[in-house]
Amino acid sequence: MAELLLVSRWLSAVPGFLTPKVGPGARVGFVPTASSIYDDRAWVDLDRTTLHEQGWSTVELDIEAMTSADMERALTTVDAVFVSGGNVFHLLAAMRRTGFADMLTTHVQAGLPYIGASAGACVIGADIEPLGLLDDPTEARGLDSTIGLGWIDEVIVPHADGIVSGPAVVDEVVRLYGKRFALRLIADDQAVLVSGSAVSIVSS
Repeated sequence: MAELLLVSRWLSAVPGFLTPKVGPGARVGFVPTASSIYDDRAWVDLDRTTLHEQGWSTVELDIEAMTSADMERALTTVDAVFVSGGNVFHLLAAMRRTGFADMLTTHVQAGLPYIGASAGACVIGADIEPLGLLDDPTEARGLDSTIGLGWIDEVIVPHADGIVSGPAVVDEVVRLYGKRFALRLIADDQAVLVSGSAVSIVSS
């Protein structure tokens, strides 16, 4: 059964999500891939630091530099996976190209807790097409489909309070895509908690 915490920006909901499942001080596989195309990765550094301050140890999973065997081995030795933010189109392309998408799906479906922040939250949904107003799809190499990992039937739209991209962009996403997709808008102080088929909103 999938156990997911999908955050827009802040990570205050992580301890309440992870501790009952894996105990304190667990090893978290940290995937920074969504930001690898950018020089400035301050938000990724903040996420990593926050996890450390919360008491977790992190194991870096640079899937673009790892072999399939290394990725599979890493997924069997961590207690949870955290996928940070950046460009969701680049992230999905890299996850598919390296085979990590299928590996991760198998482990998460078997019960490995998953935390996704921003792009890391979006990539697991039904489709990422609506997010083309928030991220630049042309920054992805070799992405031939915007269909997401499909762990949930909704499309996660982060930063829905407009602090990051402005409220007009979020309104446009809803206007253009609200009838075609089941959009789940989450503000930066919110997170989506998924436990099997149960979906709820929590503070983050």
